[in-house]
Amino acid sequence: MFLTDYDIKNLLERVQAAFPSFTQWTYTNASDDERSLDGFALWGQWVLYPEETMARHFYVTFATQAEHWSGHLTIGQHYYWWTSADVGDAHLLYTAACATLEEAIVALKAEMARLCRALSVL
Repeated sequence: MFLTDYDIKNLLERVQAAFPSFTQWTYTNASDDERSLDGFALWGQWVLYPEETMARHFYVTFATQAEHWSGHLTIGQHYYWWTSADVGDAHLLYTAACATLEEAIVALKAEMARLCRALSVL
């Protein structure tokens, strides 16, 4: 699925509002090469302890596959380039196929909340 410039602007505003701690939002709206996804994908980054030399970079990615959306939480690199994962990169969470970006945002936030609850139980 490829999107218009108008749609992309609106989508960027929605994900930035949904994930205000994530920055450096960018997107692709094409098939760049054999390592990338076909269609539209956008991602933002959050850095844990950015002052450290080996800071951990977390990414939230939303991508289209056919006519569906999916959300992904990764560390090391965003989901768009996932076929070139390196040591330390990990695919942490993902959603099932969703009909809309809004559904994918809600689903990914639910998965993130579930993970945080599991990690915070004493």
